[in-house]
Amino acid sequence: MLRKNNIRNILAIAASVLVMAAVAQAQIAVPAPYHLAHLRGVFVDAKGNPIPDAAVTLDQDDKVLYSTKTDRAGKFEIKHVSGRYWLHVNKKGYSTVGREVIVGVEALTYLHSATLYVIAGPGACSDDCSSVFTSKSKFNQAIRRNTTGHYD
Repeated sequence: MLRKNNIRNILAIAASVLVMAAVAQAQIAVPAPYHLAHLRGVFVDAKGNPIPDAAVTLDQDDKVLYSTKTDRAGKFEIKHVSGRYWLHVNKKGYSTVGREVIVGVEALTYLHSATLYVIAGPGACSDDCSSVFTSKSKFNQAIRRNTTGHYD
């Protein structure tokens, strides 16, 4: 005969198994990489103010292969690169932004805008609070939405 405590334990274990199965089935939506002819962009806060001196790196296999910093206007560029990388842009006090990019010859059939528009979220945020655009009009809409609360 099962006691109440045993039944509770069995039910708790069954519930845990169901939760773990649901988590295992969950899928994470990973954005497709940006295909770019050249790597250049601008890094701003949610109101569109430039973020100077932010670290910009291109990584492969968790190793930094190229790096630069944003200028006073928040602009960055890494010249003469070609391949598939993880782009990371970060500055203390802001969320780190990471995005997969394919740059140069490999990207010639799928070219996006030559400029990336990167909006950083506040420091406690993850990538979920940040945005990366290849369209200047969508970037401008996001800045207007952040500063006025209006959606275009």
